[in-house]
Amino acid sequence: MNDDEFELFLTAASNELKEKQAHLTESYGFGSHKRWMFENDKAKLQFFDHNDKLVIEADIIDIGSYSPNASTWKWAWAYESINPLLKAESLRIKELEDITDLVIFGEKEPVDADEYLAWELAAMAVKHLNAMGCYRAFSSARNVQMFFAITEIKVI
Repeated sequence: MNDDEFELFLTAASNELKEKQAHLTESYGFGSHKRWMFENDKAKLQFFDHNDKLVIEADIIDIGSYSPNASTWKWAWAYESINPLLKAESLRIKELEDITDLVIFGEKEPVDADEYLAWELAAMAVKHLNAMGCYRAFSSARNVQMFFAITEIKVI
């Protein structure tokens, strides 16, 4: 991909993600749930209402994480602790290195990033994975933002 083609791809991915995020908010209430839980061994995100009742279960592909303290991004497939099922799906994101000619998609070590770049990388991953959108989950224990591509939603 040359620079112009990449800019078109990035713009399309970012615009599509905005539309997808609006749909997830309007149709499923993403962002309004009392709490979320990540089921690592099942590759699922669960969302609970204000009565702590499970209301939505989403199939996901782990994209990566952004550390505001370190100002870095790390791909989910690069974590040793990732569930093998999640890793297999997450590895599909590496295909973007060949498609875009950008080595960032194949970097195993954390790369310098800000939150804006984290969202751009997530947008391109969501587009490539043909996902329904993205969920950014905050982990206060590790002070990271984890990005998950939403591939299917089940309302409970």
